[in-house]
Amino acid sequence: MAWYGRRRSGEPRVGARAVVVGLGISMVGVLAIQTSTAVRNGIVPSRQSMDGVAANLASFSSGISGWSFGFGRNAEDEAKIAELEARVRDLQRWKDLAETMALRMERYEKLLDLVGETQGQSVTARVVAEENGPFASTRIANAGAASGVREGFAVVNENGLVGRVIRVGEYTSRILLLTDFSSRIPVMGTQSGDRALLVGDSGAGAQLLEPETPDKIIAGEIWVTSGDDGKLPLGVRVGTARKDGQSWRIDLAMESAPVDFVRLVPPPDFAAPETAPQLGGVERNTDDSLKTVSEPLAALPPAAAAGAQPPTAASVVPRPQPAAPRPNAATQSPAHQPARPAGQGGGE
Repeated sequence: MAWYGRRRSGEPRVGARAVVVGLGISMVGVLAIQTSTAVRNGIVPSRQSMDGVAANLASFSSGISGWSFGFGRNAEDEAKIAELEARVRDLQRWKDLAETMALRMERYEKLLDLVGETQGQSVTARVVAEENGPFASTRIANAGAASGVREGFAVVNENGLVGRVIRVGEYTSRILLLTDFSSRIPVMGTQSGDRALLVGDSGAGAQLLEPETPDKIIAGEIWVTSGDDGKLPLGVRVGTARKDGQSWRIDLAMESAPVDFVRLVPPPDFAAPETAPQLGGVERNTDDSLKTVSEPLAALPPAAAAGAQPPTAASVVPRPQPAAPRPNAATQSPAHQPARPAGQGGGE
């Protein structure tokens, strides 16, 4: 109780002050040691050894993911990662090259006033397999007439051509794959320039039917759609050629990955010649006195077709009628000779 009373009486706390002073002196000493050159030179080896230990621990922790149950590094994973990195670099290079070629082609088309193929809006859809359908190889897509899909649309994915739409519902559409025996697609080789018909082989792939120049086909060359039927776009990748005995087969690009998401591309917009407006002209009259031009301007000479104008009434000139042949009096019979007036007899 006496000690408690002395603390309340306001006596100084010597012990607490000594502790505070000691801490301050210690901090000053530590700062002085840190700023000393001799001390720092003596600490450098210890710091270097600790940095080496920390680096070894970091590399060990990062390498744990490459070990399988502690029995060694997985070399297969490392090879796969290296392959993917190399593929990404190649794809980036091809992407830059494709963008440059697309810009150059656009400038060439504008310079040459080339009429390109107009394409409509494509639709992206997901496809599933069909069971017990009327065809051997078909798929069902979850996009139909409500999304603008029509029969004849080409079906492509990131690898190439998959097939074409053969039936359309309100919200679904049926896709006939290239492997079906009912599939007929006109194709051509990118190197040989040969053209053929790609025919499905009952779900086992596809083969080239009736190639124009089979001797020019190169094994391994890429084949694309030729667009000769006017229903599929030109240049869509189909696959690579492979010799099979006496015939040629196509290793389809669509089989390199599962077919799940696809794009439904409309056919090129080619107007039928019968629907084009007929060039101006005038029907030929049956009367020989007035005859006008009834042939289209394309049938006229180039100079006349360039500045041809429809004939007007003022520009139509009557054709002169040929003179009737005069009768020969020596050869005419008395019955055909003209009658003489009365009182004008002969000198007989």
